[in-house]
Amino acid sequence: MKSLIPRRFSYQWLTKKPLKIPISKTHLILFYLSINYLIVLLDVFIAHALNRFFPSYEWIPIIVSPIAALSAILLLLRPKPGWIPIFNILISFIVVVVGILGFGFHLQGASAGDVISFAGLTSGNPVFAPLAFVALGSIGVLTTLDDRPAQRNYNLTQKTRWLLLATAFWFLATALVSYFDHAHTGFRNMYTLIPFYLGLFAAITLFLQAYSRPDPGLSFLLGITMLLSFMVGLLGFAFHLSVDLAGRGSFQWSRVFYQAPGLAPLLYCDLGVWGALVFLDPTDEPSSSESIAD
Repeated sequence: MKSLIPRRFSYQWLTKKPLKIPISKTHLILFYLSINYLIVLLDVFIAHALNRFFPSYEWIPIIVSPIAALSAILLLLRPKPGWIPIFNILISFIVVVVGILGFGFHLQGASAGDVISFAGLTSGNPVFAPLAFVALGSIGVLTTLDDRPAQRNYNLTQKTRWLLLATAFWFLATALVSYFDHAHTGFRNMYTLIPFYLGLFAAITLFLQAYSRPDPGLSFLLGITMLLSFMVGLLGFAFHLSVDLAGRGSFQWSRVFYQAPGLAPLLYCDLGVWGALVFLDPTDEPSSSESIAD
């Protein structure tokens, strides 16, 4: 990696003066991407352990996740042209394929024969959860795009715009997961609909931001939405934990993992950080010696 020379960024249409950050946006994304792969590894391991990893293909995302995390870390440490960027692109595409296949398997598990019922979607495997792999793999591929400020569309760099769209897709998938996870309760507590509506709203806001002309109001709304997402994630974690512990004299991890999964709401915290990160737009033309496009 290069020495930590301050780079200039802005949150488009909001920051009048550039933000100086001693690391490139691509390095930030790769670091956070590797953390997310490890978090997804833990989440999938817990979920599939309930079935004792049967069928055997349930091991696939568990095997792929640490390899993808290693790929992101290697590219972070050795960004020069060569086999590592090619390896990262290949692994990222594999992650996308795993997500699509996982979605298909989960959808098949929710169907009764050839019919997909609402009851099937609200019980058993979360059908839309594997789409997180599609989002992560897409972000991994997008790290290779050129992010030079001279190449802009809607006054955003190409990489920034596509990363906004990938995050919007992830918010949409998370909103659907939240809806069907809470639907089995009949939404007796109306606040369980908050993460669903917030996820949809965040996805729409990110999409509009990716294709908007300079608009301080929309950018401010995006920032507020990401902050709300983080707060909803923390509140959801507290609510889930209270459900797992209510009226019981002992603490059992199995309740936290399988009854009201405590890790699930924290995804909104994670997505709030992603939204703030991908909207960070470079303002300086990088030197020609840069090996990672940023």
